Amino acid sequence: MIPNSRAFNLKHQRLWLLPQHALYWQKKKTLLVADPHIGKTSHFRKNGIAVPDDVAESNLDNLDTIIELTDPEHLVILGDLFHSDINKEWKQFIHWRKGYSQLEVSLVIGNHDILETKNYHQGIINVFKKLSINPFLFVHDINALTDQDKNKYIISGHIHPAVQLKGRGRQAMKLPCFYFGQQYGILPAFGGFTGTHVIEPQEKDDIFIIADSNILPARQLNS
Repeated sequence: MIPNSRAFNLKHQRLWLLPQHALYWQKKKTLLVADPHIGKTSHFRKNGIAVPDDVAESNLDNLDTIIELTDPEHLVILGDLFHSDINKEWKQFIHWRKGYSQLEVSLVIGNHDILETKNYHQGIINVFKKLSINPFLFVHDINALTDQDKNKYIISGHIHPAVQLKGRGRQAMKLPCFYFGQQYGILPAFGGFTGTHVIEPQEKDDIFIIADSNILPARQLNS
């Protein structure tokens, strides 16, 4: 068992939800992350916005941690691997990638993945618009799906889902979450310098909140 993780059964598959904002598919030995947004800090700094320079390194450190914990054969990134044009953070990622030459890496293209295909090939990265591994279809944005795509259970990123918890008085906080509805699921953003979007779950949805390095069912907090 992976420390502080939570098992979740979906479509007869055992999935492990990790507090590092990642999902491990046990049967396929596949690690999934969404929205790393590598390069975002350098992009903001280039435009005169002060952002700590160590955010990019912490993203790669987190990848190191969960790869060591799960020992996957395949890393699937659900879009927005890189946030900007080529900068030093992309070079850091390429250097990191060389340390995991035996790991298959696949990228489902997101709206921020604007690099030329040759750059992804330099990082030995498979590139897909959509990636189907039964019983799931992996995409970046559920809003870009066709009716035919909806025949499978969809797992995506893009939205950076979060829930808002309200306390006494006007106390409130937003916490990132894993969302699993009846037809699709959404992973939390992996990147350490990303915003969140508060979702409004339905009664039958499964929501798991990331709080203090723990995975907690939203129903448990609301009971």
